[in-house]
Amino acid sequence: MQSRVMCIPGFQFENLGNASSGKFADSLDQFSFYYQKIDPGKENFRLSALIEVVDTSGVDFQTGYGIMLADTVANPSQASRHRNHALLGRFRAVDGRNYCLGLRIVGGYTHPQAFPQRRHRRLDPSRLFAMQPVEDAIKKGDRHRFTLAKTDDGLEASCETENGIETILFPGCDFLLKQDKNAIYAGFAVAGQIEVRIKDVQLERSPGKLSHTPHGTIGNYLPDYPFCRTAFSEQILLNRTNDGVIRLSPGQDLATAIYSAGPGCEIVLEDGCYEGGPYYIPKSNSGERHKAIILRAEHRGRVVIDCSKKQDRLPAMTLRASYWELDGLVFKGAHSAGLFVCGSHNRIHHCEAVANGDTGILLCSYPGSTKTEWPGYNHVEFCTSHDNCDAVRRNADGFGAKLSVGRRNVFLACRAFHNIDDGFDLYTKDMLERGPIGPVRIIDCEAYCNGWLSLEKNTASSTRNGSGFKLGGENLQVRHHLIRCTAHDNAGAGFNGNTNRSFHLWKCREWDNNKINGFSK
Repeated sequence: MQSRVMCIPGFQFENLGNASSGKFADSLDQFSFYYQKIDPGKENFRLSALIEVVDTSGVDFQTGYGIMLADTVANPSQASRHRNHALLGRFRAVDGRNYCLGLRIVGGYTHPQAFPQRRHRRLDPSRLFAMQPVEDAIKKGDRHRFTLAKTDDGLEASCETENGIETILFPGCDFLLKQDKNAIYAGFAVAGQIEVRIKDVQLERSPGKLSHTPHGTIGNYLPDYPFCRTAFSEQILLNRTNDGVIRLSPGQDLATAIYSAGPGCEIVLEDGCYEGGPYYIPKSNSGERHKAIILRAEHRGRVVIDCSKKQDRLPAMTLRASYWELDGLVFKGAHSAGLFVCGSHNRIHHCEAVANGDTGILLCSYPGSTKTEWPGYNHVEFCTSHDNCDAVRRNADGFGAKLSVGRRNVFLACRAFHNIDDGFDLYTKDMLERGPIGPVRIIDCEAYCNGWLSLEKNTASSTRNGSGFKLGGENLQVRHHLIRCTAHDNAGAGFNGNTNRSFHLWKCREWDNNKINGFSK
């Protein structure tokens, strides 16, 4: 289903970003836009409407809708997706809350084509109404009356619900005149495979003048991967002198064993299910270059780190330390990633991730980290990741090294299958001064049947994602190397450059993928 708006006579239409469904994200926006042109140097206006949700069958965390002011509708190429805007409506807040009511501000873009590589985007911390939906979801039948006005002083954003009316004030509006310096485009935007009906549209114009947005008004939010950064306390560990072997059986305290292990120590887990997590291995509990800390199953595949009974929206295990070795563990049932690796110089081998609520085995920096702390030199070897699926069936991959990872990360002889999104995801974002991720090497790996779960039938209606290997994002060029990899029977492309044209394939093979030739740049 494409994002759609119903019943807006007298408004022009543009599909901004060449998007069939679109999204509002922390680094990229694509949306359907129905608008009228306004001269802000001469006019004030008040635009109001009742917006009703008609169809939510494709809603995900990047869905949004509302009244929008955009600084341009120029769209000369797919690369030109970035534009300054103000959105009054529902969207994902920068703090991770979904489908919030408020005013979303994006500024900073000055170039007429606004290429992502220029890294000018400023995503303002969300300005939200105190009234919030009781449920963290968009539902069919939701109705909100929104009013967005330009005055001589700036913007007034109001929302009317059963609980009353709230207004958010924003000073000035000239931040919307950076790409088209003569006009503001006012109308209705929708993104993310949702259908809404716009009713009782009222647009009032009056004489007015342009107002200035003071420097510093638009904040600068740098997105992190959505894990709770306050979930774990970073302990300074002392007297970690145990360099022998610690043996544990199910029911014993694995967390204490992790904290007590020092360089050269080996923790051996007997067969069974360990339900005491989520587990956190802090940065202060790192091993050493020639004395790694080993956490291994006594028999590979028979030790399960099971978080299926937990309500925490956290990975089953977070490895923030460096110089660790994980061997033969199964990560299952977490509401977030199975294994989250945000340290460096770690070796993960013969592990399995299954039925987690996000990427099975994920390499990504810990929230709040600087670029110098991005994880690098990690080796993921002989691992399997399958049947991982998030709540909106869009984001859970088999393996990921994305958003904020350093150099020399390697996947060797790993298999990813029946994940709801991609088998391997190397997505990179235009995140201001952070820049692209480091090159990743993927060797002798296989990705197949991604886009649907193992107990589901692969039909066009049940899948919309699912590339074998997704190798980039947002026109940022990274020289990833894939050697002797195979991709087959995936819902999307076998090898999807996703606007990255700099990757290198050597002796890779693909067949029977849904996209033509199984390959897309």
